[in-house]
Amino acid sequence: MRIVFDLGGSVVMPKEGADPEKIKKYANTFKKIKDDGHEVAIVVGGGKTARDYIEIGRKLGANESFCDELGIMATRMNAMILITALEDYSIKKVPTSFEEAELILNLGKIPVMGGTHPAHTTDAVAASLAEFINADLLVIGTNVDGVYNKDPNKYSDAEKYKKMSVKELVELSLSSSLKAGSSSVVDPLAAKIIERAKLKVAVVRGTPEELLNVSKGIINGTIIEG
Repeated sequence: MRIVFDLGGSVVMPKEGADPEKIKKYANTFKKIKDDGHEVAIVVGGGKTARDYIEIGRKLGANESFCDELGIMATRMNAMILITALEDYSIKKVPTSFEEAELILNLGKIPVMGGTHPAHTTDAVAASLAEFINADLLVIGTNVDGVYNKDPNKYSDAEKYKKMSVKELVELSLSSSLKAGSSSVVDPLAAKIIERAKLKVAVVRGTPEELLNVSKGIINGTIIEG
């Protein structure tokens, strides 16, 4: 199975900062998934690193497009950190296009991308990559265990969807912000790409254990298709 993993920046670079041992666990998980016979591609978000630089940029008068560029550079730094931990399962280059990512994949390695263009979140990049390489599954790993009708970290009465249609995902995503550094489970552009490409998507808590579970067909989150 060809799987694209969309790894949220808050997973790789949480508020308390990067943990080398934790990053090694993620790398070992992706190695195991590949060793189990799957083709793996990864897109990494910016997390705290991106938000910090974007906030400084805004305070210095940068516009949203320039702040997006700051965020893109942060995602690529995070991608390089994961590439380092993947060792010879990847190559020491962050692909900046889907063609580059596909070439690395066809070489039998794991491509690790960051952002690509201003106003495109890494969710949108992951969805576009999944479409481009004809992935069998897009896995979105976040800091929550699926898609909810509202933020479960803020509202105790938030309800989780075990399954939902792509149309429902698009409708839910329309309330998301498109500002640089914005954070939501799936943003509107990514949702529209998922709809266009008819992708099968699993949204799960982005722990090494849950990512491995997904590769085995065990999804303890939200399944989106149809």
